Amino acid sequence: MDENFSIGIVGGAGKMGRLFHRFFEERGYSVMISDVERGLSLPELMKRSKFILLSLPMEVFAKVVVEIAPYVERHHWIMDICSLKLEPARLMRRVLKKGELIAGHPLFGPYERDLQGKTVALYPLRGKKGYLWISEVFSKAGLRVVKIHPKRHDEVMGLVQVINHFWLMLLGNLIHSANFKVEELIALSTPSFLGQLEILKRLAKQDEGLYARIQLENPFGKKFRNLLCKNCQDLTKILNRRDSLAYQLFSQAFNQAKEIAKAIEELLPMDVKQ
Repeated sequence: MDENFSIGIVGGAGKMGRLFHRFFEERGYSVMISDVERGLSLPELMKRSKFILLSLPMEVFAKVVVEIAPYVERHHWIMDICSLKLEPARLMRRVLKKGELIAGHPLFGPYERDLQGKTVALYPLRGKKGYLWISEVFSKAGLRVVKIHPKRHDEVMGLVQVINHFWLMLLGNLIHSANFKVEELIALSTPSFLGQLEILKRLAKQDEGLYARIQLENPFGKKFRNLLCKNCQDLTKILNRRDSLAYQLFSQAFNQAKEIAKAIEELLPMDVKQ
């Protein structure tokens, strides 16, 4: 890589911006930032950088993309890290007429201390060199790179993110509504339920604005929320029956879930929990 190769992070003072600032600097790259009243101006950052990372809240993403457009040149490699990919990808293609474009989504948050084994989704929107470079940087750092088209990414995230967050919110609100003391639940938790509480506690550090956008702006979110509610209603009807058929229907539903669990076990070996 050219010794004058520099990385510019737009939104570099934010949580993810700081994480990637450290990440690139630890690997010997020169890193500059531009943020609200911090770092370089956008024109200066664009002038001095080769690889531009757009680490921005989704509500300002479009505005900033329009602002940097006049300063984008052919040699630039530009990557976003929005949680949703389809609309940001369309916007960058439409507004940024020059340079290579990469759609990225780190599947981890800014509080991770070790990125070894973490996953990042990437897709080359225009050009290949920037995509191949950042893929190699991530891979050498021990991250798992998954190449996926923005539309398919958002569809998968409709289950992975939307339903996961939806379920965690339901669990938290259910505990609140049930009026159990958290101390009592923890004291009497099985290993598997304690694992769910360990995941739930991560909400304490999350931004409700980001979670709201993931729920409301993912074009596939409604589909999967409705599918979750339908499955919940169907299983509830089975369990509320008062005849012998209830056991047969429950067994069918349980074995259907068990088949999925077996497929997951083959790909993701894990300890059996009570």
